[in-house]
Amino acid sequence: MIPALHQRVTENPSTRFEARRKFAVRWVFFIYVLMLIEGPLRKWFLPGLAGPLTVLRDPFVIALYGYCLANGLMLRRGIAKIWLGFAVAASIFGLLQYANNGFGLTGWALGLRSYWLYMPLAFVIARCFTYNDLIRFLRVNMWIAIPYATLVATQYSSGAGSFINWGVGADEGGSLGLSDGIVRPFGLFSYTAPNVQFTSAVIAMFLALYLTKRTVQPSLPIFFVMMLSVAAMGVLTGSRSIYFEVAIMIVGTIIALLMQLHKKGSLRQIVSLIGFLVVAAVVFVQLFPDMLQAMGTRFEVAARSEGSFGNRIYYNIFSFVEAYATAPFLGHGIGAGAPGVSKVIGLPNLIYGEGDLTRNVNELGIVLGSLFLILRFMTGAWVMWLALKLAFRGYRLTLPIAAFVGLNIMTGQITNSPLNAFLPWLLFGCILVCKTHADHARAERLAWAHSESTLR
Repeated sequence: MIPALHQRVTENPSTRFEARRKFAVRWVFFIYVLMLIEGPLRKWFLPGLAGPLTVLRDPFVIALYGYCLANGLMLRRGIAKIWLGFAVAASIFGLLQYANNGFGLTGWALGLRSYWLYMPLAFVIARCFTYNDLIRFLRVNMWIAIPYATLVATQYSSGAGSFINWGVGADEGGSLGLSDGIVRPFGLFSYTAPNVQFTSAVIAMFLALYLTKRTVQPSLPIFFVMMLSVAAMGVLTGSRSIYFEVAIMIVGTIIALLMQLHKKGSLRQIVSLIGFLVVAAVVFVQLFPDMLQAMGTRFEVAARSEGSFGNRIYYNIFSFVEAYATAPFLGHGIGAGAPGVSKVIGLPNLIYGEGDLTRNVNELGIVLGSLFLILRFMTGAWVMWLALKLAFRGYRLTLPIAAFVGLNIMTGQITNSPLNAFLPWLLFGCILVCKTHADHARAERLAWAHSESTLR
């Protein structure tokens, strides 16, 4: 349902601000729902409109930004000021790039969409969400995980040509298989990468919700069902990278908890996180043995053709170095090599590289591209440092979320397409919500301590 039109409020300014803030929060939830239903519409229900439905969320996102800017509901200082300022500068420079290369304004607009459509969403969430809104968002996703796990399990057990495994535009051959006819589920999405990313994000959110106070979690039986659902989603992605991402989330969280063993509940949470891994392993071995065998075969084949898994990770991080030998000083054009943009402007697919970092250097040029990579790596490192700092202040839930956000901002495909950028920026905003909440709580404690000392 589209959010109801905002009604004029005549109360005092704080009341008006609160009403507008809540409206913006509902708007963000609505956009999140659109992200989940876009794939089913493009695959199953409105396949003839698969192309136009790609931009289904765009007008709502842009309208949200306009509303938030007009009402002071977007963070514009600190890290937000850096990212928003860089986006404006790179966009203006992109006009010169596209004019110089003759790609046209349509390509430029699509390039900006590929790079920046969802980046401001992080700073809308940082300004509009309260800590309670964040907890509600995590709980909603855990409820979503239950039917989602049922869906991917059905896709896994169904044939490649079955209705539930159709691709974009009702493509009966759109499914992607592993060995021995095992299908890689797409879930609600139209291809495998968004499903893998969504699953990784849900795992991070599950771990985050577990690290909150027991009073905000669902009842134990329901939470156990949610854990099984999340575990099933993870093992059925058919992805190698998700093992690395989950390992980073859990190991990083355990290390941080080990540094806080003096705090109540730390040891119990460490044991429980290890237990989560054991449950996931049991789900993998006992319920989906065919997937286990297929993934083993995939690792072997990939190792022969691409090198070891470690080499693959190293290449994803450092392959951009090769771009400096070929990238023009001023770049080919912002977003020009992204799949959706290159098709429109008549360039071969992946012409400027498959990895995000390689394309960034080729598209933005030596100077601006280097600055962008520095910004990405520094932001990813800052997010992880911030989460560790917040964990010591009682916000342990930021640890697994920061691992997901940090990996994606540093090396993920956040400029490849808006869909790939949506979840990293959204969860980045959730970490900033915790920072704001912690800062306000600290300010209140200091004010209370000051008032107490004054009374004495």
